[in-house]
Amino acid sequence: MLTKGTPITLIVSKEVNSSTHKEGDTFPLAVRDDVKIGDTIVIPRGTPALGEITWRTGKGAFGKSGKMEFSRRYIDLNGEHIPVTGDYRQEGEGNTVATGVGIIAVGVFAGFITGKRARVPMGRELMSQLAQPVPFTADGHLSSSFDSKSAEAAAAANTAIGQCRAKAEALTKGKRESALKECYKKRME
Repeated sequence: MLTKGTPITLIVSKEVNSSTHKEGDTFPLAVRDDVKIGDTIVIPRGTPALGEITWRTGKGAFGKSGKMEFSRRYIDLNGEHIPVTGDYRQEGEGNTVATGVGIIAVGVFAGFITGKRARVPMGRELMSQLAQPVPFTADGHLSSSFDSKSAEAAAAANTAIGQCRAKAEALTKGKRESALKECYKKRME
């Protein structure tokens, strides 16, 4: 059995950036190293995994940089989803226009200078952890007692944003929308 909290390094398989991706978008990851129990490989290197963008802003005027946060969701082991945890935040670099007297010279044109997008390049390594214990058979196969759908739902509900979303989903449509906005507003603070 792999215990809850077992560290697993995931690699970003395709660039993610705040210009082309939005909240809720998923993106591919892969397991960097073989995960073993004793000498038996139970999760091979290269096994696909999935991440999700949980919050993002695009680059803006006056040198404001793009920002995004994302979570690792699961490792896809032969169609079974093994939930993993880990959050990450990336910010683009802002473009500082000027300070002091220079601001007067730039004046109105400062609004046309934009910051940079938030970008996570392909190959970036991200530390993750198993969200719960995962049972394997003696020959290294996932145990039939493992229920990936329940495990994935439980892992998502244990994140702060997951708890906020669950509360919002229980509300009527009009109230749900404003509650979800509050969830993401809190993420920005």
